[in-house]
Amino acid sequence: MPEQRIVLANGSRLLRDMLKRIIFKSDKLELVREVTDQKELPSVIEHTNPEWVIVSLPFDNVVPPWVDSFMVSHPSVRFMALAIDGSKIKMKWLEVHEQELDGLSLNELLHILESPVS
Repeated sequence: MPEQRIVLANGSRLLRDMLKRIIFKSDKLELVREVTDQKELPSVIEHTNPEWVIVSLPFDNVVPPWVDSFMVSHPSVRFMALAIDGSKIKMKWLEVHEQELDGLSLNELLHILESPVS
């Protein structure tokens, strides 16, 4: 039974497809929704109650400011922002405000997504 529910809201179709392949290979992850229009995200989060929301990291490498407002109303959701080329990853959640991860392998990324909230 999947333990970690994920919403993909990443703007890059190529990156979304890669992430879907990673998610489908794990028996601990479940892709609950794929969102292409950011306006749908509040409703999707409300109805799917994901552990992770994966979004695009803008070119300035700053997590989008709207993530903070989502975290206030949904404190259990963790956000992961990925650069379009996959070179930079930032995670954000209430306990650890923001963490930058560089040089992750796919296995390391999978391990992070599979890890339960502590």
